Amino acid sequence: MSNTENTSIGVLFCDVAGSTKLYREVGDAVALRVVDACLDLAAGVVRTGGGRLVKTIGDEFMAVFDDVCAMCDAAIAVQRRFEEAAPSLEHVAAHRLQLRIGFHFGPVVRTTDDYFGTTVNMAARMTALAKGGQIITTGALADALPPARRAATRSLVGVHVKGAGQELRVAEVLWHLSTHQTTVFSLMPAETQVVAVPELRLSHRGRRWVFDEGRQSVSLGREASSDILIENEHASRRHATIERRGDKWVLVDHSTNGTFVMLFGGEEFCIRREELVLRDVGTLGMGQSVSQDRENGLDYALTLHEGGTGD
Repeated sequence: MSNTENTSIGVLFCDVAGSTKLYREVGDAVALRVVDACLDLAAGVVRTGGGRLVKTIGDEFMAVFDDVCAMCDAAIAVQRRFEEAAPSLEHVAAHRLQLRIGFHFGPVVRTTDDYFGTTVNMAARMTALAKGGQIITTGALADALPPARRAATRSLVGVHVKGAGQELRVAEVLWHLSTHQTTVFSLMPAETQVVAVPELRLSHRGRRWVFDEGRQSVSLGREASSDILIENEHASRRHATIERRGDKWVLVDHSTNGTFVMLFGGEEFCIRREELVLRDVGTLGMGQSVSQDRENGLDYALTLHEGGTGD
């Protein structure tokens, strides 16, 4: 290769999930037109966000960013714009097409018109791990993001990266607009943004608490000084905290046995020495699965109704 140089840069891949089935059902010509429309829409958002399109390969494209925060924001903007546009795009809604995005930041080898190296390969692996509608990156990169953006990520437990050579943590970047929360990122100038902080409502063994924007954190555990005392042998003395970061409430686990999170609808997973942005409503299990010990579960709900901080 000629004219090569070593540099560090952000690499993002965007792929149309469901395109294989689309080609089979509507034919090559129509499917190609639909896929191109999806990628054109996404590429336009990427360019607006400061990214540079490198190449398109089949049903995905590769872009690069000089700034990791701009790359993260652009990935979120792409998913939100695609969700808004999907109903009006040919065949997209009917065939449930979605975008999956993966990104990473690090050293690459740059040629005249392409990029190569471990960072590129890792970004491609993150994309392969993503399901339709997801944004995936490495846990290390998520940890390195500034606090506001880091709060909009959650570690994925039990996800295996093929060929990584070692255990690699993976994180999802959350982008869905919740009816109970405002978004972390906005295209509006900062001075015009109106940020509403949802109340954090907790209940445990018949007691209820409400915390608003005046509260920075809530401690949970067996330690007597905890804001919410958890009298459960599986819980650690200093088990977890729920911290307010901007307009988000973030669960931070400090425990030995982990914190089990059961979302509304029954999906449950465990975080251990990890962080998770709380969304809508759910139940927390301190050191034990909620399904095994519902009585000791800590219910939470996020609402935008006004109210005071109380016990």
